Amino acid sequence: MLGGRRILALLAEDVERLVQEFYPDTQQASSGTLIWTCTADEGQKAQPGKPTEAYKTVTVLLPLVTSSDVQAHTQCHTVHGEEWATAAARQQEQLVRIVKAAATQGGLLTLAELSLILKRPYEVVRDWARTWEDEHDELLPFKGLKMDQGSRPTHKGQITRLYEQGKEPPDIARETEHSLKSVERYLKDYERVKLLLRDGRSAEEISQLIDRGKRVVLEYIEIAREFHPELFAAETTKA
Repeated sequence: MLGGRRILALLAEDVERLVQEFYPDTQQASSGTLIWTCTADEGQKAQPGKPTEAYKTVTVLLPLVTSSDVQAHTQCHTVHGEEWATAAARQQEQLVRIVKAAATQGGLLTLAELSLILKRPYEVVRDWARTWEDEHDELLPFKGLKMDQGSRPTHKGQITRLYEQGKEPPDIARETEHSLKSVERYLKDYERVKLLLRDGRSAEEISQLIDRGKRVVLEYIEIAREFHPELFAAETTKA
């Protein structure tokens, strides 16, 4: 049975599939393209206890260097300070381009991977991503966001702002690509924060009472300050 034609054909197909996945035809990649294998976006959230290597992977073609990058680099004749700022802006655009390109091919990149690809410290890459998201009011499709890992509250903030703008939870879930259950949980936490602010509670107290990280609570407080200044009237009175 093990040496039968059908078994050998299946094994050969598996080998061919692996070769195509991890060693794609370089003729398909233009100059400046990086071939990279990363976590595949299967439309599922991360499962507790499941090791990274257990998730499906996908090989994607990343536009690392484009013709516009080359042109901008060769035409850069500014003073040192402006040159550094311009170079940082270009790499920020490069980061966004790469992340979105991976997502369109069904791949999810992490900030750690981008730090390696762009040869910049993790903190720098993280700040570039956050600054871009804040300026464009758009969340980049990182692995952490799509699979809902980590404690970064940015998506919670976006969901809460959409809620304050009058959108219904089902519409918010669809727009932010989150489950309705997650959206409702975030909004419930936000309402609890507003209730405790009305009672004059501090960020530390709220964090303990609702069992959420202080960083998340502070973001909710800033949103509440923007849309419900009356909750902070006591601060003005004390001042």
